[in-house]
Amino acid sequence: MNRIIKFRGKSVLNDEWIYGDLVHRINIPKTISPVQINGIGVKEDTVGQFTGLYDKNGKEVYEGDILFIGNNGDKNIYNEVSIKDGCFGYIGEWSHKIMPFCYYNVTEEIAGNIYDNPELIKEE
Repeated sequence: MNRIIKFRGKSVLNDEWIYGDLVHRINIPKTISPVQINGIGVKEDTVGQFTGLYDKNGKEVYEGDILFIGNNGDKNIYNEVSIKDGCFGYIGEWSHKIMPFCYYNVTEEIAGNIYDNPELIKEE
């Protein structure tokens, strides 16, 4: 089975998500080049890699996504998807340490992402 390697980022033109191959060029913004649209510039700070995993609804999980973990009675719990030392995982809400997906399978659903829904992840 081949691993799918692709990225997403927000277009510098209209803030829409662009998906495809990441291209690094000197002295111009990073671009994502999907097969249909070649060389669209994206905001560098919104670039995230596809983890190769899907949420419980079959939606692709990307670095920067926010997963709804559950409810502890009085508040919803969300975790950010991130990468550290080459391993994708959750960033723990309280520990702020990565919990690798190799130990914790994605069984949740995507609630949003850190760019469009930063209010879901609150700084303590």
